Parts: sequence; structure tokens; C-alpha cells
Amino acid sequence: METNIIAPKEWLREIDVEIEPEKLKSKTDGLLEDYKDKAEVPGFRKGRVPRYILKRRLGSALESAAVEEIIEQVSKEILEEHKLKPAAQAKITDLEVTPDKAIRFHMKLEVLPEFDLKDYEELKLKKHEPAGFDQEFEKRLRALQDKCATFKSVSRPAREHDYLTVNYRTFNNGKEISKPKINVMLDVGDKMNFEEVNRTLTGVRPGDERSAEVEVAPDNPEKEIAGRKITFKFTVLEVKEKTVPEINEEFALDLGYDSMDALRQDVNEQILADRAQLVENELKNQIFDYLTREHDFEPPQSWVNANVERMRREYKLSDNEETHKRLLPGAVKRAKFDIIAARIAEKEKIEVTEEEIRQQIETLAENAKRPASELAPLLDNPAYRTEMLREKVIKFILNKADVN
Repeated sequence: METNIIAPKEWLREIDVEIEPEKLKSKTDGLLEDYKDKAEVPGFRKGRVPRYILKRRLGSALESAAVEEIIEQVSKEILEEHKLKPAAQAKITDLEVTPDKAIRFHMKLEVLPEFDLKDYEELKLKKHEPAGFDQEFEKRLRALQDKCATFKSVSRPAREHDYLTVNYRTFNNGKEISKPKINVMLDVGDKMNFEEVNRTLTGVRPGDERSAEVEVAPDNPEKEIAGRKITFKFTVLEVKEKTVPEINEEFALDLGYDSMDALRQDVNEQILADRAQLVENELKNQIFDYLTREHDFEPPQSWVNANVERMRREYKLSDNEETHKRLLPGAVKRAKFDIIAARIAEKEKIEVTEEEIRQQIETLAENAKRPASELAPLLDNPAYRTEMLREKVIKFILNKADVN
């Protein structure tokens, strides 16, 4: 066997391979020998078909199967001989079987880059305690008030934070581009609304009809309207005034607490738990930034692409060139960290077990109030296993870090 290997990038190997004719001839003969005892051909007893007839009838198929097996075996041998760690499935191109039965092909293989692991034990991390506890406490109480709010129909013009029940239609260049929306509830002045919509709906009364023109950003998650000039046509059905209850003992009882003190204690504990999680996340980010900064290598393109797509779905962004360009720097860092984490896991013998994945699936299903069976495919999802391994490695480093 002859091989010629070039490395156009630290994560890429381009390999030209030529395999001697004897290998294909031997493998084809071996497959023919294996098959002859099972062969059934009209006019012959099972296992008694002459080889020349089998070869004439099955030669092409047997040769194709032999080529496939040889390429698979040879590819493994090349990886072992040159100590290459594949980062993705190899791509075989330019396959040729010469008249004398030599096999030639080109293999394009992404590999895990080689690099020296920097020190990751006893990292010095800075703990940042969040400020503004009292403000957060009041914000959460107001959120509970909103949860218990009541709504009363009014005939006056709509004001900020009134709620409207509307029907609306969506147009682009005079053409309706989606089905009419019926009985939609809108909070006038809500920051989630388009600014033009808030201005248009302020001051309306039941029965009013209004139109708002909006230049929608290209990265808007609603693909129907992203990057287009949209006209929304509203019909106002009802204007409702929102009333929130006073924060007192009755309010606490309505929420299921024994007293106002019990409500305050629960809100207090929730804030403390959330802030502890924020502190931990910040420490994890410091680990992530340190390791990706200190290790200088280029991750495989397929890993970068996978992280771009994962981030796009995570943030619910449109699938276009601009989005990919914007997400690329973060995707490169994520891909780098995944490779570093895998190296640390290998060195420290950290692994993700099937049982850990099952337990995580059960937790996710319980939190999402979905059957665990719906999330079962995650068991065989390499990306999910990588995510769990990344988290275990970060926790391993965090437990050994010097935090002050």
C-alpha cells in the first residue's frame, strides 16, 4: 500500500491511497468462497454452483463489497500507523479500480489537533457577588402581583400597560403573508412589541381599526417577516385595565402561603439560590475563557459548524449568512473548549455513563412536564454526551480552583 499525506490545516489530513491489486483479488476470492456454500442458482443444488458461474453472475457485486471492506480496513490501518484521532467521519472521493485491480482513492479526514495541555488545576478565579438584593426582592414581589392581576373592560382610550384584545392581519407590499390572527392579547407599551405597534395602539378604543408599518430586522426569529417591510392591520375588540392586588397578608394567603413572612422568606431563598447559580456560572465562564485563551489551536471545521448550528437553534435565530458570521467567533471558542475538555477528561478518566444520561433525561422530562420517552433519543446523541462531558470537566476544575 502506498500513501501520500498532506496537512493543509492542523485539523485536516488529505490522504491519497493506492492499494496493490493482490489485495482486491484475494478479498474477492474470499467473499466468493464464503458465499458459494449458500448460493442458490436454478439448475444447481445449493452449495454446488461452479465458481466460474458464481463469478460471472456475482463478480461485480462481490468486487464492490470487497472494495468497501478493504477501504474500511485500510482507513483504520492508516489512522493507527500515523496516530491520527478522527474528529469526524472520513470522506472518500476519487475512488478508482484500475484494470489490473489496484484500488486508488482520496481520503479527507478531520483530526483532533495536537497541543500541550496547560495547567488547569488550582486556577485562580475571582468570585463576583451580585449587588442590588433589595431591588431584586421588590422586582419579584411585583412579578407575583402581576401574576395575580385582574382585568376590567373599559371604554376609555387605551393607555400604557392596558391590555387589548385584537384581531390583526399581516401584509408585505400589499399582499397578505400569513393567516389572520384572532383574539390576540397585547400589552400596550410592552418592550416585546414593535415600537411602531405600541405608538399605533396607544389611545385606541373598542371597534377602532389601525395600521402600523414596521421595518423588521433580518435576524427576527419569525421568518415570515424577517428583513421585510410589514404592515400590521389591527381591529380592536376590547380594552382592559389591569389591577394588581396590594401586598399584604391576604395576598400571601391567596398565593398559598401561611403568612406574609412565609412569602418573604420563600422569595428570599429563591433569590439566594438564583444568585448562587449566577456566581457559579460566572466562575465557569472564567474557566472557559482561560482554557480557550491559553490553548492556541484551530478546531476542526465540522465542530465549528455544529456549534454554529447549535447556537442558532439555542437563540432561535434565522438561518442565513449574516447569522452564521455573527455566531462564528463564539462557535470557534465552544469547539476549542469541547476538544480541550475531551483531553482533560481522557487524562483524568472523567466519563459520562449511560446511567447519568438517563438520570439527566428524567430530570429534564420532569422539569418540562413531558414523558421521559420523548427525550430518550438523547441517549444516543453524541452532541448531548459532549455537553454533559463538558459540564463534568468544568465542575472538576472548579472544585480544584482557588476561588476568592
